Amino acid sequence: MIDNDELDDEGNRPRGFNSLDRMVVVLTIVFWTLNALQLAARGIISPNAFNQLAGVGLARTASLLTGITLTLGMWLMLRRLSETRALAWFWRAAIMGLGVCLIHTTLNAVYFWSLTEYHELAGERFLDPRKFVSTYLSFLYPIMTWAALCAVMVAGDNLRRQQVRTSQAQAAAQQAQLSALRLQIQPHFLFNALNAVSSLIGQGRTREADDVLMRLSAFLKHTLAAAPRELVRLDTELEGQGRYLDIEEIRFPDRLRRRLVVEPQTAPAMVPGLILQPFVESAVKHGLARSIEPVTLEVGARRLGDRLHLWVCDDSLAASSPGQEGLGRSLENAGRRLALIYGPAASLAYGPDPDGGWRVDLELPFEVVA
Repeated sequence: MIDNDELDDEGNRPRGFNSLDRMVVVLTIVFWTLNALQLAARGIISPNAFNQLAGVGLARTASLLTGITLTLGMWLMLRRLSETRALAWFWRAAIMGLGVCLIHTTLNAVYFWSLTEYHELAGERFLDPRKFVSTYLSFLYPIMTWAALCAVMVAGDNLRRQQVRTSQAQAAAQQAQLSALRLQIQPHFLFNALNAVSSLIGQGRTREADDVLMRLSAFLKHTLAAAPRELVRLDTELEGQGRYLDIEEIRFPDRLRRRLVVEPQTAPAMVPGLILQPFVESAVKHGLARSIEPVTLEVGARRLGDRLHLWVCDDSLAASSPGQEGLGRSLENAGRRLALIYGPAASLAYGPDPDGGWRVDLELPFEVVA
């Protein structure tokens, strides 16, 4: 099989000498060498006058090298067709093998005519039809067998490259989905922040509005630069959420309280960028903005063996909960992102907190990049 790292971006085999070519070369040398050793063994087991003639070993060696050269020449002409179906490739090789076998049989006769006294001893003329046909058939079998083995290798290589192309297509589709999901987050938050600025200006709080814009600029610079699929350290993700809450504290200076409950050992854990953003934003929108009492928003992280547990919760007593309106798309968005990146290895749970408010819990593999 060809290695994945020998394929180009489209899953095609490079034009230069590659692993499939190397495998064919090794197969060809080993195959013809075994064939020659078989013929030599038969000569040793059943000695006759022909096998004792001078030059027989040299003629057989020349015939061996000819077989290797001719079949490798076949491969060089057929390798550009290696993306066709294996059976179609085999039939092309078989038809070409008929002509190659004719050349090999003729050269084999030349070797024995030039290097031995066989024709004089046997009383045969050069390229005697009966002897020629017999030798042709004896060479045709290994050539066809070689073609069949190469066809099997081509089939395996085609399957491997098809798998690589499929995985690349799936990765591209996954990347597009992640991009779309992340782009759903960014405009939603941006519109809310700009509405907050408009509200502050309408209230004559221009200094606070300017402060919001500065913090918004810092937040966007921090978050929008990352690729949609990129994983970030948990402490970086928490820093981004802290900048978001800095903005909201200007809107709700007396009612927003935040609590960070993060085990130090979880700081280097890798998480999807902005994975907590919709939950923190929803806690502010549905919990704080609809409550007349101060609300504590808690963001936490702990390690549970090889798992990372993250949560976002608030203690709001607002009548309208995120689960009833507004949070559905955020939950679906986050769930799809987790499924695309981790598959069944990640989980998402949410619902009313027994102590009041709303709670979202995430579990994903604990991964650290060296």
